[in-house]
Amino acid sequence: MEQYQSLLAHVLNNGTYKPDRTNTGTYSVFGHQMRFDLQKGFPLVTTKKVYWKGVVAELLWFLQGRNDVQWLQERGCNIWNEWMAPWTDNRPVVEVVPRKAVAGGEVLNKVKDVSPTTKEDKHLSALWRLMLARCYDKTANNYRFYGGAGVTVHPRWHRLSAFLEDVKKLPHWRYKQAEPKKFQLDKDYYGAKQYGPGTCVWLPESENIPSFATRVTLPDGKVRLFSSLKEAAVKLGVSSSSLHRFSQKGILSGLKAKNKKLNGALVEAIGKDVLYRKELIPDGSLGPIYGVQWRSWPNGDEGTIDQLSEVLGLLKTDPSSRRMVVSAWNVAQLKDMALMPCHTMFQFYVADGKLSCQLYQRSADVFLGVPFNIASYALLTHLMAQQTGLEVGEFIWTGGDVHLYSNHVEQAQEQLKREPFPLPKLVIKDKAKDLFSYDMDSFELEGYVSHPPIKAPVAV
Repeated sequence: MEQYQSLLAHVLNNGTYKPDRTNTGTYSVFGHQMRFDLQKGFPLVTTKKVYWKGVVAELLWFLQGRNDVQWLQERGCNIWNEWMAPWTDNRPVVEVVPRKAVAGGEVLNKVKDVSPTTKEDKHLSALWRLMLARCYDKTANNYRFYGGAGVTVHPRWHRLSAFLEDVKKLPHWRYKQAEPKKFQLDKDYYGAKQYGPGTCVWLPESENIPSFATRVTLPDGKVRLFSSLKEAAVKLGVSSSSLHRFSQKGILSGLKAKNKKLNGALVEAIGKDVLYRKELIPDGSLGPIYGVQWRSWPNGDEGTIDQLSEVLGLLKTDPSSRRMVVSAWNVAQLKDMALMPCHTMFQFYVADGKLSCQLYQRSADVFLGVPFNIASYALLTHLMAQQTGLEVGEFIWTGGDVHLYSNHVEQAQEQLKREPFPLPKLVIKDKAKDLFSYDMDSFELEGYVSHPPIKAPVAV
């Protein structure tokens, strides 16, 4: 794997320092290519141990068109945990102090015990004052909806210093830091009716819906949530009286003209004790990421395209085709993905009975991600070759923004001191009935010898 060692050294020695989405900072170069002859061994990095089980599990997960983290976790693979849906929170609810145990005047008259100095803390301080006012000040905007409904603030959060400390530890704080205006402090996740360190999460505004809500299940099965029947009526284009009348019966019917498409929709008023987010949004959802695009790219006509199956067909019927391309970069759905695709597209090529694959990776974490990506697509090339009766040729890795995170520099320097071992050999035990039927036990690496692993933090 001298090719990889050379790339790592190149980025370390020549990379330009750049800020990045994760606020970690990177040393970056633009444009690089590595070629691996798969006849000469399987390109698994040997200068540190690579998590082979994770490589296999993730690729099988992609091939099945899945996007649920649980499937990976059940197979001991946790590499996608950091990107689970922002609304996921599995903490137990802690103490909720009854409202009558707290005097409103006592809270409002407390003197804050710290003076915020940073822009971030000043923003949070303003949020803290608003939170106290809406719960305890009868003259404040929204008191009727908060204080009047019995919403309280945990006594610990009556001190600004404690509030500033705790909110930075709540789930999804990193999202709030990245997009301060889009993420709000939500106390409705557990229906606890209290702002506090054990009952709040940071949620995107679109998901921060009051616990009194209206849920509409559309005829196509899609679910929409609204804060009230009135909002649902406005957004759906139905009169409030009709929606209210039909919500008692459940199913919309008899609607005409432009509203005909809503016939069959189920309208439900959600009570305050229903944890509707957990009911509607499965924990661990990652949105329409890689495998979904590979196997179920929306065709714009309520159907989907199985890109991999189409490429398999071309390999068997027209191996000289220049259209054997699979893309994960679906512009229309990028906003719905937990992480926009780093390895964006790959193309197959056949010559002299050998199958080659070239990957374009627009964003490449050279220390943690690239060794994993090389192994994953080399394995995919082997599987595609076996399924189409071809020998393996080359795997070609092409990178766009190739970067080394600033907190991986020491680890990269350590890895560059190590001499590579000979490459292992991949053994596929049995040919599966199709590309999508391999399992964790289908593969074996013969002769994989590596240096010890080198740990490094993942930038999210």
